[in-house]
Amino acid sequence: MKMNYEKSNIETGIPERVLNLYKIYGYDEVVYESYLKSKKTFEDKISNHEIHQEKQNLLIRTRNEILAQPEENVTNSIIKAIESENIEVQRIGISLVQNAPEGQKDVLNKMVFEKILDGLNNPDIQIQRIAMNMVQFAPDDKKEQLREIVLQKIMEVFNSTDIDKQRIMAKKIKEAPVQAQDNLREIVYEKVVEAFENEDIRVQRLAALMVQYTPMNKQAELVKLTNSKFESAKQQKRFNEIIETPLYPRNPNNGDSTFSREIFSKTGSETTLLTGKQFKNNIIIKHMEEPCFSTWKKLYESHEDWVKAGFDYVPIEPIYSFNFDTKDGSINVASGVLDINLEEWYVFSGNVFREELDKQKNKIIEVLSNLNISHGHANDANFCLRFCRDEDGNANLDKTPRIFLIDFDKAVQNADKL
Repeated sequence: MKMNYEKSNIETGIPERVLNLYKIYGYDEVVYESYLKSKKTFEDKISNHEIHQEKQNLLIRTRNEILAQPEENVTNSIIKAIESENIEVQRIGISLVQNAPEGQKDVLNKMVFEKILDGLNNPDIQIQRIAMNMVQFAPDDKKEQLREIVLQKIMEVFNSTDIDKQRIMAKKIKEAPVQAQDNLREIVYEKVVEAFENEDIRVQRLAALMVQYTPMNKQAELVKLTNSKFESAKQQKRFNEIIETPLYPRNPNNGDSTFSREIFSKTGSETTLLTGKQFKNNIIIKHMEEPCFSTWKKLYESHEDWVKAGFDYVPIEPIYSFNFDTKDGSINVASGVLDINLEEWYVFSGNVFREELDKQKNKIIEVLSNLNISHGHANDANFCLRFCRDEDGNANLDKTPRIFLIDFDKAVQNADKL
């Protein structure tokens, strides 16, 4: 469906050149128009004091509050953070135990051990993952015990058939006991080979991500296998499968439903996947802290800065609409779904378009720096691509895609970093 820019100009007064900057390949509408309607409602609520704006997100506030305490209050502030139900807040408290008075560290270290243990035994693999990252802060005499539990959790996943979870645990091999790591890498090699036998391209893409965690002397072999799978998929014209977003888990029960939702497991901000046929690959709902969203919002509106940087579009995760949740003070954001992330594209395609995409990625990071904004985790997994489509919605893999920065759940203004 062609877009009627003249109609949009008459109704909204938005210049055509601005609307063009917000057009997304394959979308029937310019989402910026609906975004501006949400913005007006949001700003009216701020003016009426219905929304209290925080200057910092929860993690930054937690860290700064602990560091600002006089020595006699530091321990209590750290305990408060460690006892939080939010594991990211726990991580901040645990990482700052070193700032506590020497005579109180023993009590804190006992709490640290117990919290890491709880995290490792949590059924949510994302919680386990963060707990594994925190082992480095455990008391020295407890680290090996915790690393043995890490090994157990990795093996449980490796013995399953869930390749997405296997990928997560492959990244955590370095947290396992040193003597077990070579064997774990051999197991990853076997899992990769097995996954490449699957006809599902999404499974093959996940296998490609795991190659870097296999033994070094076997990686060249797997890279060749990856390249052959990519070329085979192209020859079969399975273009849309090659670039399919990694957001959606394989769940056949949701395929034909008109409306259904699924909570996406994530520790930064909660994401609701709308998995019904009307919404899948179109809209997701993100639930965010107001300071993080305001940073995202600022970048999304800064179209003149993006033009100055050489972009002919706004390379920021598209926002359809948003509203303030009066229950918990978060912002519910309806955002547009893009294609494969940069990390998956590079490893599966064999770095196709790498030179052009890296240039664009670096420009995006530079603009953030110029605007005094820190994204928080601007790695390749948080850059998504959007490929051109023909009239039938088929992706064109021969033309350099557009690149977008996504996931602003840790973004901060004034470059105040964790």
